[in-house]
Amino acid sequence: MANKEIKGNLARLLATENLVVEHRETPTAYFNVDTRVLVLPKWDKASDVVYDMLVGHEVGHALFTPNVDFREQVSCPQDYVNVIEDARIEKLMKRKYPGLKKSFVGGYTELNDKDFFQIFDKDLTEFSLIDRINLHFKLGAHAMMPFEGAEYVFVARADLAETFDEVCKIAEDVYNYAKTQEEEKEKTEVPVSQTPSSTGGDTGSDDEDGFGKLQVDIKGNKSGGSSTGADLEDVQDDWYDEDGNLKDDDELLNDSLDDEGEGEENEGGIESSSTQKAFNDAQENLSSVDHGQPTTYIEIPENVDTSKHVVDWKTIHGWIDSQRDARDDFTEVDEDYRKFRKQSQKEVNYMVKEFECRKSADAYARSSTAKTGVLNTGMLHTYKYNEDLFKRVTVLPDGKNHGMIFVLDWSGSMCYELLATVKQLINLTSFCKKVQIPFEVYAFTNEWGAAQRAIDNDAALPEQTYYRSYYDIDEKELDKNKFYIDSWFYLMNFVSSRSNGKDYERMCLNLFREAYKHRRYGSYSSTIGLGLSGTPLNESIVMLNHIVPTFKKNNSLQKVNVCILTDGEACTSAYGAEYDKGDGDYVIRARRIDYGVALRDRTTGRTYEQFTYNTATNIFLKQLRDRNPDVNVLGFRILSGSALMSFVSNYGAPDCNYAEIQKQWKKDKSAVIKSPAGFTELYAINNKALDNDTEFVVKDNAKKGDITRAFKKMLANKSVNKKLLNAFVSKVS
Repeated sequence: MANKEIKGNLARLLATENLVVEHRETPTAYFNVDTRVLVLPKWDKASDVVYDMLVGHEVGHALFTPNVDFREQVSCPQDYVNVIEDARIEKLMKRKYPGLKKSFVGGYTELNDKDFFQIFDKDLTEFSLIDRINLHFKLGAHAMMPFEGAEYVFVARADLAETFDEVCKIAEDVYNYAKTQEEEKEKTEVPVSQTPSSTGGDTGSDDEDGFGKLQVDIKGNKSGGSSTGADLEDVQDDWYDEDGNLKDDDELLNDSLDDEGEGEENEGGIESSSTQKAFNDAQENLSSVDHGQPTTYIEIPENVDTSKHVVDWKTIHGWIDSQRDARDDFTEVDEDYRKFRKQSQKEVNYMVKEFECRKSADAYARSSTAKTGVLNTGMLHTYKYNEDLFKRVTVLPDGKNHGMIFVLDWSGSMCYELLATVKQLINLTSFCKKVQIPFEVYAFTNEWGAAQRAIDNDAALPEQTYYRSYYDIDEKELDKNKFYIDSWFYLMNFVSSRSNGKDYERMCLNLFREAYKHRRYGSYSSTIGLGLSGTPLNESIVMLNHIVPTFKKNNSLQKVNVCILTDGEACTSAYGAEYDKGDGDYVIRARRIDYGVALRDRTTGRTYEQFTYNTATNIFLKQLRDRNPDVNVLGFRILSGSALMSFVSNYGAPDCNYAEIQKQWKKDKSAVIKSPAGFTELYAINNKALDNDTEFVVKDNAKKGDITRAFKKMLANKSVNKKLLNAFVSKVS
């Protein structure tokens, strides 16, 4: 079975334009010029070479066949135009993409071996002219098609056709010629009882009706007599005038008709191509019968105003500071923050040292030594037995510039793990600042809208926020078959490397205070607009398609690492679906992304498998990484031991060893999942091990056993806390 995802991308590359492929339950392929969508049957039984040939053929029509209804413009059956046009577009495709020659030859040969054209055990001379032309161009020398006289002219004209207008003219001429030959045949037919052979007459080589078949020798000289046909190259000398230019159509045809005899037609008549019909019928067998729901293809929105969904750190922290009340008591939380920062310095410094060591080791591994051309005077005494007397220099290649984007889960389920996660996040950003790696920290939420409305209206207190369902979404917010980014969705830019040292500490402290309060600590109120919400993770991933390129460009980066820190699955996402209200009246409404919906990306040309609840996030991650090949997506999932199995089944690779992961989980309170379904790498962390309290605390009268247990607990917590840091360092060094 052909890999449809890869082959869809092949079609995009062949088209060299914004063309996407859809696979549907359809008997034939078709192309929508307006949407630039090529719809293909689900050729799941086709081999790779056959699939490449079929796709190359259909892309050829998409690129070169005009979007016109030619049936009323030509005075011949449609099959004639189709056959000649097939020859033209396949010639142009092979010219544009030489690598497709093997696909066309191999594909048609394989299908002919399965008798797709229905020509086995049949006399090829008895096929109609249009059928023989069809077989000649699709099977080539493999078919050894017989042609005679004027037929060669039509083959040559079809081979040389460059425009669709030429195709139509040739198709009409072939049909008119075939009709003339059919009429002549009917006129000259004689009953068997009256033939010369039945009366003892001469049965010489010439036809009794006086129309001898044309014999053409290698030099193009014509002579009468019986023939089984000659190679096309044998008559090409007759196609050109004295100046070496191709003769016009009428001249070519008249010259050949002067020496042409009676043609043969197959029993099916001349009004259609029996071989093409047979091929089309057999082609339907390349698809399995699928009675499932038709697939709906959706796309991510391209024209997104990021300013409506991304809140800059200056706005965030300006709002936080403006909402502080004189009665707020930050004594406890600020003291805990100072202790945390002091304790974490060793871990951050350890990370910096590890980073520099890994970076140096990697650079040395990729280093090369070269001669300088300058004599090494210290080696001159060895000239008798050593030819290498020149100084050497070690060349270190330039490393890639890295950047970091952190995506923090700001949902209600994170309330108990949020503080520990924020501590880890602050450590990571502190490391980035020390080694001068650009970074941005975003937290996804559906709650910021209340604060934004207050800011926009210059009001101290925001308007009341109410939950709304999909039915409440205005049709103006939706686009047909486009992923829906809710106007209530925001990415809060909590921390940024674009700040100075003072503002950085201010951002970290505010973030720490908010997380601290959500842990239900503190004698102060949580800031309005920063409440914990749902989990719009998928919306965040889609937005990264717009954020990453800008971040990369602004910081002149070669590599971007995206870290997603979350504790659960994404909320249900939606797209704009068209509903028929009746009487041809349609309306766009929000519809949940679920079974029967697939994602396609016009930028890469890729089409992704249908969604399920468990695969949605992985599909969006694949799309993000395909569009941005220089992006690593690292997932940090906080979960309980009971949720480990379902988590691995949803995100792990099909061949991952769950027993080994479980063993690592029990030993280290964390696990690394290699080559996961959507992420570059995935780290599962036990929610009970994230507490960042690494102090060695014992009572004054503690016994030896109590001291031992407290010391082991401290070391264990330090170990777990460093796992995020070590994983991070290994990717960015």
